[in-house]
Amino acid sequence: MGNACVNSQLPINTSSNDNQQQHKEMATSKSTQAFPMANSPQRSSTGSASNGRKKVDLGKGYGLLDWIMLGSKHPDLAGTGGVLRKVTADELARHNSESDAWTCIRGKVYNITPYCKFHPGGVDELLKGAGCDGTELFDEIHRWVNVESMLAKCLVGYIVADTLDVTEKIRKKSTGSMASKSSLFVPTQSNEIFAVPQSKQKAVTIPRYDWYQSEKSVTIVIYSKYKEVMEADVIVRVNNKKDTLVRVVMGDKILQLCLDLSEEITETEVKISPEGNGNIEIIFVKHEIGKTWSSLGKELPGHHKLLQKNERGTTYFDCKLISKTFVTYDTWIFDVALPQGSFMRIPAGHHLIIQTEISDMEIGRNYTPVVSLDPNEAANIEGNGRNVTFMIKIYNDGALTPFIGSLKIGETLKISEYLGNFKFSRLKLVEEVIMIAGGTGFTPMVKLIRHLIIDQPESKCRVKLLFGNKTEKDMLWKDPLDNLVRYSSDRFQVYHTLSAASQDWKGNKGRITKEVLQKQLPSPPGIAELDKLLICICGPTPFTKGMET
Repeated sequence: MGNACVNSQLPINTSSNDNQQQHKEMATSKSTQAFPMANSPQRSSTGSASNGRKKVDLGKGYGLLDWIMLGSKHPDLAGTGGVLRKVTADELARHNSESDAWTCIRGKVYNITPYCKFHPGGVDELLKGAGCDGTELFDEIHRWVNVESMLAKCLVGYIVADTLDVTEKIRKKSTGSMASKSSLFVPTQSNEIFAVPQSKQKAVTIPRYDWYQSEKSVTIVIYSKYKEVMEADVIVRVNNKKDTLVRVVMGDKILQLCLDLSEEITETEVKISPEGNGNIEIIFVKHEIGKTWSSLGKELPGHHKLLQKNERGTTYFDCKLISKTFVTYDTWIFDVALPQGSFMRIPAGHHLIIQTEISDMEIGRNYTPVVSLDPNEAANIEGNGRNVTFMIKIYNDGALTPFIGSLKIGETLKISEYLGNFKFSRLKLVEEVIMIAGGTGFTPMVKLIRHLIIDQPESKCRVKLLFGNKTEKDMLWKDPLDNLVRYSSDRFQVYHTLSAASQDWKGNKGRITKEVLQKQLPSPPGIAELDKLLICICGPTPFTKGMET
């Protein structure tokens, strides 16, 4: 996708030192919410670990496709002759320079030396994980990337125990977020490989569940006791109408059920108890109406577990493309259906990974689902739980989008469960929202616009979209946006600007500059009113960097 997004209180230069200080305090306020999730490719960086990462301009020949081609031509980038080795902590620690860099991720040791010049975050960022365990740093920045596929040709071997203090040896270079909480070892039959000892912790109560059936359906009742639970917190993935994974997001934890159901199902519905006690009903419609199930089904590995949200593995759905709608010459709406029986609503401010395999390497990119901005068309901003709609720009020289653009109706597209940490409750306090978008960076804004302007007609919240594109033919949903301006009774405004407009264009010309921002943005609020203003920025990395500086 190539977009980076951030939501923040944007500092604007003014002639007043007091105002400058206010903006500085606003920019560092704890009330700032990630939109979309921090460290996502959809989010730009200010350079701090808490705000994501910096991207560097890679030289010609060092893009993702170039890395794939290098791996195809040179399958032994690890330099081991194709033989997997056992690597001790001491040996790993010696490979800690740009000319000789190894890292350990989830027990596997990779020679990352040949990847240094291909790393989008730059060599220095990559070398933070050299000679030590880079698991947690990788998960913080690149959780959406399949490292085993990306670095498959760089695999040296597995970390092994040379002494009992191996964990400390590997972590000793790490500071702060570099200290991994993940096991460094991959279990095998070898006695030399073992799990890192875990400290004793208090037992955690796993929410219980029960089930019952009627003639038409089977219902699982989960007694989560999580009173804030909503439908969007429940994700159900069903393969082959029986193999079922249920995940319930409960704050920083996830309840997981894994079952091979006794019989096939055709549809899933989720209901949350109106009493606010955290009870959840997952209703499976029977494929064979009237047949009595002798049991709920067979428990599979991972069943009835309570996971940390940031440590769970990402699950994927094999979806089918059901429609493809023209938007512009290079941008389309793709509507995909989840596998039969699956259920997932996607909260505003969250995104998904679209993934495919190219030259034996799994490539994934983050995309934010969209909804209709037609006030006359009913739409739930979280979707209907069964379909997902994307607006995607196709780049002829892209790594992933040529595959997406070539899909025919009925063909399969792999998408992940949703990711993100934007708190929807943030919108309850907001009185003014400024959205600054470049190109398809507009897509993460769509659900917020729908919610604030169409779904909340009595709201007094004002929304202004500063929307930059190159030419008239690049403009996305111009007519729906202009119609929404007329519908909103002045609560919604759009500032279109084109950097390469034709002579016939009567609107704003040029880029969204500091002068434009100073004119279009409201006066900075006082610290006590900081939560009343929300500023969202999304677009190509150079665009977002320009907004932040």
